Amino acid sequence: MKRVVTKLLSGLLVLLVALPVLAKDVRDGQLSLEPARDDRFSVNGFTMGKAELYGYLSELKSSEGLQKIVLKRSKKATDAQRSAIGSIARALELEAVDADGVDLRAPKP
Repeated sequence: MKRVVTKLLSGLLVLLVALPVLAKDVRDGQLSLEPARDDRFSVNGFTMGKAELYGYLSELKSSEGLQKIVLKRSKKATDAQRSAIGSIARALELEAVDADGVDLRAPKP
C-alpha cells in the first residue's frame, strides 16, 4: 500500500512540474498562431477574433515578454487576416512574420 501511495504522489509531482511548461504560450519571446475560419485566429487551440487577439497579445507582451508573432500556415490566411496581424503588431510594437519570414507589419500598397 505504501508503494502505491508513493508512486501516485511521485506521478502527481511530475505532472505539477510539467504542466506549466507544456501550457506556456510564449517561447523565447515568440508566439505562433494560425488562421481560422471567418477572419479569426487560433492560438494553442483557442479561437479568437481581432479584438480578443489584440488584448491577449497586449497582456502577453507585458507579462511574458512577447516580442514576435509568427503566423503559421500563412498560405491559408486571408489578406484581411494578414493585414490584421500586421496592424496589431504595429500598434503593440511587436515583430510579425509569416512562416516564410515575410514581414507582416509593412502595409500593402
